[in-house]
Amino acid sequence: MTGPEPLCLYGVPVTPFDSYDRAVQYVAERIEAGKKTFCVAINPEKICLTFDQPALKDLLNSADMHICDGIGIVYAARLLLGRRIRRCTGVQLCLDLLRAAAQNGWAVFMLGASSESNEQACRKAEVMFPGLRIVGRRDGYFDSDDAVVQQINDSGADLVFVAMGSPRQEQWIAANTRRVDALYLMGVGGTFDVLSGKAKWAPTCFRRTGTEFLYRFAVDPKRWRRELLRLRFAFTVLKTRLAGSGRS
Repeated sequence: MTGPEPLCLYGVPVTPFDSYDRAVQYVAERIEAGKKTFCVAINPEKICLTFDQPALKDLLNSADMHICDGIGIVYAARLLLGRRIRRCTGVQLCLDLLRAAAQNGWAVFMLGASSESNEQACRKAEVMFPGLRIVGRRDGYFDSDDAVVQQINDSGADLVFVAMGSPRQEQWIAANTRRVDALYLMGVGGTFDVLSGKAKWAPTCFRRTGTEFLYRFAVDPKRWRRELLRLRFAFTVLKTRLAGSGRS
């Protein structure tokens, strides 16, 4: 049940899984052992936000599993720590875990996105992964955490995927993990929109090179604020490379 030793970038852990299969195996082992897991996808944007939000850094550190979600993290690990690590994106890991859930009989709850995207994502997932048990779903527009927690617990879900955007989804999970009976909780950003077809998955050539962000920016220029965070991260890494280490 022991995962790879995390590395640290600017005070944020990153777990360097060498494959998606290994990440899924790690989750399965924790579920079988009854260990609760809060998984976060670490990307340049999140790390940049921690520079100005110490509370967010503490929140990310409180998670149990930190996947390498962005190509910028791969390059930063190589430049600053001399480590070659692989990406483990939130979208792909979510899909692989849905497949594993269908195979292992794990019950799934889908929380977040719009009601339409959520419903369509659930339907698509059930078609993609025969035998998948989605025991509950709810959109991301609600006022009462208590009601949502109760709905999740009443459903008997083992896995909860939360698609409410970052950092809101991580904040919600961190605030409610102890009250939720499910053993695995993960923020998955825009994954439901991709599953539902509302948002297009980047073409294979972009996914293989880790440059999905270029495709997403091209089709949705309103994402420019996120791109500024990526630039800030890149400049910070280069500055750190010239000055010393990125471990702190």
